Amino acid sequence: MTPLTDYVKNSTGFGESTIAAVMSSAISFITTSLRSGEEVKIENLGIFKITDKPERQGRNPRTGEPTTFKASRKPKLSFSKNFVGSIQPDPAVEVAVETATVAVSFPPIPADLLVDVKAQLEFMWQIKAPDNSFVEVPSSELTNWGVTANTPIYSPATGWKLAGKVPELVGIVV
Repeated sequence: MTPLTDYVKNSTGFGESTIAAVMSSAISFITTSLRSGEEVKIENLGIFKITDKPERQGRNPRTGEPTTFKASRKPKLSFSKNFVGSIQPDPAVEVAVETATVAVSFPPIPADLLVDVKAQLEFMWQIKAPDNSFVEVPSSELTNWGVTANTPIYSPATGWKLAGKVPELVGIVV
């Protein structure tokens, strides 16, 4: 099975760090939206939703003793009809049992259609300034503030992390 990042890299020509930043941003968006109770619809894939289960009484399956199960929140993905239909086998085509490796090459994307993805992914980060105050700095200016891979940074999506551990900053901080 081809990892998604390899597929996107081969089909678009974008670099791994750009793909990682876009995927991380998409996951952060879905997580933040679901945490706030919003649904996230992705055309031709489906709708991400949250199911809240209240605290409830039950029995421990091992001992049979009464217990209280904590309230929980579970994500759910309801696939769209288009997606479900697109993965069904064609009844007119006989399916071979053998598997084969197929090399697929995609033509390069014309330069006039390429979008500057990094410019669209300008994140804001909180860092500790030299005067011990906290300032908000865009990704493109982090190195100007002396941020390295070992500098703690903050965003609502990531919380406090070392800059080198944040996928969005791969290739930006050293």
